[in-house]
Amino acid sequence: MENFKAWWNGLVLREKQMVSACGVVLVIGILYWGVWTPIANAEAEAQRNLEGQQSTLNYVKQTANRIAGLKQSGSSNAFRGSLSAAVNQTAGAFGLEITRMQPQGNKIQVWMDEVPFDTLLNYLNELVQNKGLSLESLDLAESDTPGYVNVRRIQLSK
Repeated sequence: MENFKAWWNGLVLREKQMVSACGVVLVIGILYWGVWTPIANAEAEAQRNLEGQQSTLNYVKQTANRIAGLKQSGSSNAFRGSLSAAVNQTAGAFGLEITRMQPQGNKIQVWMDEVPFDTLLNYLNELVQNKGLSLESLDLAESDTPGYVNVRRIQLSK
Protein backbone atom coordinates (compact mmCIF):
# COMPACT_ATOMS: atom_id res chain seq x y z
CA MET A 1 0.00 0.00 0.00
CA GLU A 2 2.91 2.33 0.76
CA ASN A 3 4.28 1.76 -2.76
CA PHE A 4 0.94 2.79 -4.23
CA LYS A 5 0.79 5.95 -2.09
CA ALA A 6 4.31 6.88 -3.10
CA TRP A 7 3.51 6.29 -6.76
CA TRP A 8 0.28 8.30 -6.48
CA ASN A 9 1.99 11.22 -4.76
CA GLY A 10 4.64 11.21 -7.50
CA LEU A 11 2.05 11.91 -10.20
CA VAL A 12 1.16 15.41 -11.36
CA LEU A 13 -2.44 16.61 -11.17
CA ARG A 14 -3.19 15.86 -14.82
CA GLU A 15 -1.86 12.29 -14.50
CA LYS A 16 -3.91 11.74 -11.34
CA GLN A 17 -7.05 12.86 -13.20
CA MET A 18 -6.27 10.55 -16.12
CA VAL A 19 -5.58 7.54 -13.84
CA SER A 20 -8.80 8.25 -11.89
CA ALA A 21 -10.84 8.47 -15.10
CA CYS A 22 -9.31 5.21 -16.37
CA GLY A 23 -10.09 3.58 -13.02
CA VAL A 24 -13.73 4.65 -13.25
CA VAL A 25 -13.96 3.32 -16.83
CA LEU A 26 -12.35 0.06 -15.71
CA VAL A 27 -14.83 -0.39 -12.83
CA ILE A 28 -17.77 0.35 -15.15
CA GLY A 29 -16.39 -2.13 -17.71
CA ILE A 30 -15.99 -4.85 -15.08
CA LEU A 31 -19.55 -4.28 -13.84
CA TYR A 32 -20.95 -4.31 -17.37
CA TRP A 33 -19.06 -7.27 -18.87
CA GLY A 34 -18.53 -9.18 -15.65
CA VAL A 35 -21.97 -8.83 -14.06
CA TRP A 36 -24.64 -7.30 -16.27
CA THR A 37 -23.93 -9.11 -19.57
CA PRO A 38 -23.78 -12.64 -18.07
CA ILE A 39 -27.05 -12.06 -16.22
CA ALA A 40 -28.77 -10.70 -19.34
CA ASN A 41 -27.45 -13.60 -21.45
CA ALA A 42 -28.62 -16.16 -18.88
CA GLU A 43 -32.08 -14.58 -18.86
CA ALA A 44 -32.32 -14.72 -22.66
CA GLU A 45 -31.15 -18.35 -22.68
CA ALA A 46 -33.71 -19.27 -20.02
CA GLN A 47 -36.45 -17.61 -22.07
CA ARG A 48 -35.41 -19.59 -25.18
CA ASN A 49 -35.39 -22.83 -23.16
CA LEU A 50 -38.83 -22.05 -21.75
CA GLU A 51 -40.27 -21.43 -25.22
CA GLY A 52 -38.74 -24.68 -26.49
CA GLN A 53 -40.12 -26.66 -23.56
CA GLN A 54 -43.59 -25.13 -24.01
CA SER A 55 -43.49 -26.06 -27.68
CA THR A 56 -42.55 -29.64 -26.79
CA LEU A 57 -45.29 -29.76 -24.16
CA ASN A 58 -47.92 -28.62 -26.68
CA TYR A 59 -46.73 -31.25 -29.16
CA VAL A 60 -46.86 -34.00 -26.53
CA LYS A 61 -50.37 -32.93 -25.45
CA GLN A 62 -51.60 -33.02 -29.05
CA THR A 63 -50.02 -36.41 -29.57
CA ALA A 64 -51.46 -37.74 -26.30
CA ASN A 65 -54.92 -36.65 -27.43
CA ARG A 66 -54.32 -38.40 -30.75
CA ILE A 67 -53.25 -41.58 -28.95
CA ALA A 68 -56.28 -41.41 -26.66
CA GLY A 69 -58.50 -41.11 -29.71
CA LEU A 70 -56.75 -44.07 -31.29
CA LYS A 71 -57.17 -46.07 -28.11
CA GLN A 72 -60.92 -45.46 -28.09
CA SER A 73 -61.41 -46.20 -31.78
CA GLY A 74 -58.88 -49.03 -31.95
CA SER A 75 -60.93 -51.64 -30.12
CA SER A 76 -62.99 -52.45 -33.23
CA ASN A 77 -60.42 -54.87 -34.66
CA ALA A 78 -60.15 -57.97 -32.47
CA PHE A 79 -56.59 -59.25 -32.47
CA ARG A 80 -55.92 -62.93 -32.91
CA GLY A 81 -52.50 -64.46 -32.52
CA SER A 82 -49.43 -64.08 -30.36
CA LEU A 83 -49.07 -60.70 -28.72
CA SER A 84 -45.29 -60.98 -28.46
CA ALA A 85 -44.97 -61.93 -32.15
CA ALA A 86 -47.13 -59.00 -33.25
CA VAL A 87 -45.22 -56.56 -31.02
CA ASN A 88 -41.82 -57.87 -32.17
CA GLN A 89 -42.67 -57.95 -35.88
CA THR A 90 -44.17 -54.49 -35.82
CA ALA A 91 -41.17 -53.11 -33.90
CA GLY A 92 -38.87 -54.65 -36.50
CA ALA A 93 -40.88 -53.10 -39.31
CA PHE A 94 -40.37 -49.66 -37.73
CA GLY A 95 -36.70 -50.26 -36.94
CA LEU A 96 -37.26 -50.21 -33.18
CA GLU A 97 -35.35 -52.42 -30.76
CA ILE A 98 -37.22 -53.81 -27.78
CA THR A 99 -34.92 -54.05 -24.75
CA ARG A 100 -37.35 -55.99 -22.56
CA MET A 101 -40.72 -57.65 -23.04
CA GLN A 102 -42.94 -59.26 -20.44
CA PRO A 103 -46.08 -61.16 -21.55
CA GLN A 104 -48.86 -61.49 -18.94
CA GLY A 105 -51.76 -63.54 -20.35
CA ASN A 106 -53.73 -61.23 -22.66
CA LYS A 107 -51.40 -58.34 -21.86
CA ILE A 108 -47.81 -57.50 -22.67
CA GLN A 109 -45.39 -54.93 -21.32
CA VAL A 110 -42.60 -53.53 -23.49
CA TRP A 111 -39.51 -51.41 -22.69
CA MET A 112 -37.27 -49.59 -25.19
CA ASP A 113 -34.27 -47.26 -24.94
CA GLU A 114 -33.54 -44.20 -27.10
CA VAL A 115 -36.34 -44.39 -29.67
CA PRO A 116 -37.42 -41.55 -31.98
CA PHE A 117 -40.66 -40.13 -30.62
CA ASP A 118 -42.37 -39.87 -34.03
CA THR A 119 -41.44 -43.46 -34.90
CA LEU A 120 -42.80 -44.62 -31.55
CA LEU A 121 -46.11 -42.91 -32.26
CA ASN A 122 -46.33 -44.54 -35.68
CA TYR A 123 -45.49 -47.91 -34.08
CA LEU A 124 -48.26 -47.49 -31.50
CA ASN A 125 -50.67 -46.33 -34.20
CA GLU A 126 -49.93 -49.51 -36.17
CA LEU A 127 -50.49 -51.73 -33.14
CA VAL A 128 -53.74 -50.02 -32.13
CA GLN A 129 -55.30 -49.18 -35.50
CA ASN A 130 -54.18 -52.06 -37.70
CA LYS A 131 -53.43 -54.87 -35.25
CA GLY A 132 -56.43 -54.10 -33.01
CA LEU A 133 -54.52 -54.02 -29.74
CA SER A 134 -55.50 -51.73 -26.87
CA LEU A 135 -52.99 -49.31 -25.42
CA GLU A 136 -53.55 -49.50 -21.67
CA SER A 137 -50.66 -47.41 -20.42
CA LEU A 138 -47.64 -45.56 -21.68
CA ASP A 139 -44.78 -44.28 -19.54
CA LEU A 140 -42.06 -42.26 -21.29
CA ALA A 141 -38.96 -40.48 -20.07
CA GLU A 142 -37.08 -37.68 -21.78
CA SER A 143 -33.85 -38.74 -23.44
CA ASP A 144 -30.63 -36.77 -23.65
CA THR A 145 -30.97 -36.77 -27.44
CA PRO A 146 -33.51 -34.25 -28.80
CA GLY A 147 -36.48 -35.97 -30.47
CA TYR A 148 -35.84 -39.26 -28.66
CA VAL A 149 -37.52 -40.81 -25.62
CA ASN A 150 -36.91 -43.74 -23.32
CA VAL A 151 -39.92 -46.03 -23.04
CA ARG A 152 -40.20 -46.93 -19.40
CA ARG A 153 -43.23 -49.09 -20.07
CA ILE A 154 -45.89 -49.70 -22.71
CA GLN A 155 -48.74 -51.97 -21.71
CA LEU A 156 -50.83 -53.42 -24.53
CA SER A 157 -53.68 -55.91 -24.39
CA LYS A 158 -55.83 -57.91 -26.78
